[in-house]
Amino acid sequence: MTLCSRDTTWFAVPRATRAASQVALVALSLVLRTTSASAQPTAPPSRVQAGSLVRPDTVEIGDPFVFIVSVAVPQTARVEWAAITDTAATVAMKGAIRVIDEGTKLGLHRERAEYTLTAWNVGSLLLGVPDATVRLGNTTTKVPLAEARVFVKSVLPADTARRVPKPARALFQREVPWWQQWWPALLILAALAALWWYLRRRRRTKPARSVVSVLDAYVRAVLEFERLERLQLADAGESGRYVALATDVLRMYLAERSANAVLSLTSRELMVVALEDVRVPHDRLLSLLDAVDGVKFAARQLSPTRARELVADTRAVVEAIEAAEKARRAAEDARRQAAEAADARERQHAEDRAREESRRPKAGAR
Repeated sequence: MTLCSRDTTWFAVPRATRAASQVALVALSLVLRTTSASAQPTAPPSRVQAGSLVRPDTVEIGDPFVFIVSVAVPQTARVEWAAITDTAATVAMKGAIRVIDEGTKLGLHRERAEYTLTAWNVGSLLLGVPDATVRLGNTTTKVPLAEARVFVKSVLPADTARRVPKPARALFQREVPWWQQWWPALLILAALAALWWYLRRRRRTKPARSVVSVLDAYVRAVLEFERLERLQLADAGESGRYVALATDVLRMYLAERSANAVLSLTSRELMVVALEDVRVPHDRLLSLLDAVDGVKFAARQLSPTRARELVADTRAVVEAIEAAEKARRAAEDARRQAAEAADARERQHAEDRAREESRRPKAGAR
């Protein structure tokens, strides 16, 4: 602990242990009070008393410790505490400065500042805390704090050169269980068995996938409608879902019949695409999509009877498109057959004419 006045006269107190540091802090407060009590009433108002204490005074590298500074200044004076701003310093700040107001007694205002610090070297180190500044009117007084020290002890043993390591132990043969010796082979056999099972299962399920993949769009739509009827959603109180699923079947059918009628289109966009297709009954499809959009997006309630009517209209639209598609295919087949028959007749006529030409006698022949 040290004590100073304005003439910066310092008195040093030797280091103590952690418990002795707390006693020294109490002694510091008593000294300041005694000094103020013994002061004459005519003492100058600019007198400054200060004392400092490091607790604990002996630490290890990285351990936090507290540097305490107590000052007694005139009532109208202001004390400015400066922090350590150099982050690469040997002693660094670990937290903000804690300033405690201890009140006023005998005309002097008492104030205590606590610095939480950390040291990063060994030996007796200077704290390097910037001086505190006491301002009284136009008068400025410095309280020197940079000379305070802390002792940092090393964590290494006293003498490492005389430590002799123990001799190495002899190696012993480790017995490995049989299952640890054969686990790579067992792992390979398990992988081969899993591969065989996967290939065998794939070979069995492959024909079924090929049958599903070659189904016609109309056949698939009929199967989906029949499966939807077996669910009996209208009787279960899910009329909206019943109509929405039926509309999805219609949209999938249209997507396979027309390359432009993709599933991502909205109802209005689908109608724009359908207007270009002569096979689609436009009026029936438009009224159906309007009714279904009200169910999907406006939460319109449907009775089971109305739901069955909308599903029947959906199937009717599919049947109408399929009938037009069959008629188109039949017309194309008829035109192709007529073209093939015309080509065959033309080839036959050409062959007959060539045969007749070959039978005529040539000019000048005898």
